[in-house]
Amino acid sequence: MRLRHAQFYGRFDARCDVAGFCLARLSAQTPAHQVEPHEHADGHFIVVLAGRYRSSARGVDRLLDAGDVLWNPPGTRHQDCFVDASGQFAALSLGAQQAADLALLDGGARRLGAAAQRLARDLAHRPVALDLGGLLQTEDHCRQLCALSQARPAPRDAAARETGESAWLRRCMEQLVDDCEQPLRLAELAATAGVHPVSLSRAFRRRYGLSPGQLQRRALLNRAARRLRAGQPIADVAAQLGFADQSHFTRLFRAEYRCTPAAWVAGFKTF
Repeated sequence: MRLRHAQFYGRFDARCDVAGFCLARLSAQTPAHQVEPHEHADGHFIVVLAGRYRSSARGVDRLLDAGDVLWNPPGTRHQDCFVDASGQFAALSLGAQQAADLALLDGGARRLGAAAQRLARDLAHRPVALDLGGLLQTEDHCRQLCALSQARPAPRDAAARETGESAWLRRCMEQLVDDCEQPLRLAELAATAGVHPVSLSRAFRRRYGLSPGQLQRRALLNRAARRLRAGQPIADVAAQLGFADQSHFTRLFRAEYRCTPAAWVAGFKTF
């Protein structure tokens, strides 16, 4: 069995998406004997928040307690589960290409060292982020965790490319998030950054694992989730944010959050 992006055996209690990272807090809901052997399309960090977590991934293969953190690269075959019915965990997912760009594919599944574990635990307990500043801080912490978790340092050319691109890419990303309700004007965004539209799209995919359009749509859906959480009616949110109709909004929302807007209102929270 192969699980999709940010899909886990567990009930989502909170979730945040930023710059290709998906950070979520979940509660265990599947008995250990019902967890099937599986793999994930994403790479993911697991932070055990409560309960005892049994890892079967090669390289870890042990019981983890609250506070322990492990990294499973994309495609890691395992049958991880909680021994206790009341287990809780945080999961930080990132796509295979993003994991490769961040030099996380070497070393296999592994329990993280002390410095990375401290940062991962802080990240797992971050308060709900509802504004751009909070999301950007979450992104910075995610990148710091990835840097601390590398089995070996990233190549020099990759590090140089990251430094050269980071400032203008960040500005473009902030503009897309701020203006997510406006139509995407890629040529104007590229001109502001001083690059060709094709170069902009390639840099976005390399840094964030998403095209500019995908990142903008994710920001728009995050904004919709916040408005739903605040109590606004589904139809009103769909109309305010420019979706063709409520069914169109529901299709996109389900694809992103794996639940309908009504299910989100009933119990899901943005994080």
